[in-house]
Amino acid sequence: MQEEFGPLGQYIAFDLETTGLSAAMDRIVEIAAIRFLETGQEIARYQTLVNPERPVPPGAYAVHGLSDELLCHAPTAREILPAFLAFIGDARSTSLLAHNGAFDAGFLGTELQRAGLPIPDCKVIDTLPLSRMRLPMLARHRLETIARHLGLDSSGAHRAMADSLLVKQIWLRLEGSRQADALIAFKMFDARERIGLPVGWAVLEQVVARGSVLQIEYEGGTRGTALRSVTPRRLESRGGCVFLVALCHIDSMEKSFRVDRIRTLEFTPETGAGIVRVDRQAAES
Repeated sequence: MQEEFGPLGQYIAFDLETTGLSAAMDRIVEIAAIRFLETGQEIARYQTLVNPERPVPPGAYAVHGLSDELLCHAPTAREILPAFLAFIGDARSTSLLAHNGAFDAGFLGTELQRAGLPIPDCKVIDTLPLSRMRLPMLARHRLETIARHLGLDSSGAHRAMADSLLVKQIWLRLEGSRQADALIAFKMFDARERIGLPVGWAVLEQVVARGSVLQIEYEGGTRGTALRSVTPRRLESRGGCVFLVALCHIDSMEKSFRVDRIRTLEFTPETGAGIVRVDRQAAES
């Protein structure tokens, strides 16, 4: 199995900063990556700001501090992605690592599709389930939380290079290479297209991966159209429809909610930067 994760034992820990949470609607504003050996020896670094060609929303700026003024002179994703692909190199000898890998894989794959560039045949290995597996005592598994528990320096968090360094250190400290068989790996893709989510609802994959408590306004069911507090478990595709399977706090039982019948959802992101609200009609327009 080790061959799947690179016969040379090389890894690339990477992180993206973005204008928001939806790969379908938002854009990348920074990319950073660190190539290193299984021993921890660093080989090379890659870092660049990215012009998103749109204003940075206040909520995103509050997280990473990258302003329109700072980004307006940066190259666009179409301009920088060939260099990033060259940095990745041969997918057969390198494994990519990211924390909450579905988010980064979705954004990167979507940007490559927009630019008309080939999507490399490599997996993005997720360090989030690695942390949950090795550190079950933690209530939350944000990068900063894990860093504090492990005694790592988390200064500069929510900037791409600082977070890439944390991903590398967490992988090494938690002996990720020994847990390879049990880890989740994502292909680079547009997550919405992969599981058939309605336009604008790719954010659901991210909140499901984090287990964020949601407030949803749902049409149908025994209670009619009503607000419900739920803890998401997984997304399932059945009979051409996508369902959110979640613990319903009202009924204290697991239920299935058709995603196309969810009017709105609200959640607090792990960054704590205010409540995020997604409206189905606005997302689909």
